[in-house]
Amino acid sequence: MKNCEFSKIILCCVMVTYFVGFIFGMFMIFKVRTDTAICGFFTYIGAPVAAAIGFYSYKAKAENIEKIRNANADELR
Repeated sequence: MKNCEFSKIILCCVMVTYFVGFIFGMFMIFKVRTDTAICGFFTYIGAPVAAAIGFYSYKAKAENIEKIRNANADELR
């Protein structure tokens, strides 16, 4: 099995939690007809997902910049 980075595991867990929460929220709205706290619930789940995606994207960008610099080290001198 290929080595998986810790940040990818965390991002995957956060995304799974988001989609499980989204499905639960939709169930509560359509089956139980309760939508009193759904907006708060979606915000409670969505905010960490947005933060995790943002941090992961920034981390990937920084790693790619470093890879490009290392690959083109001779041209930069």
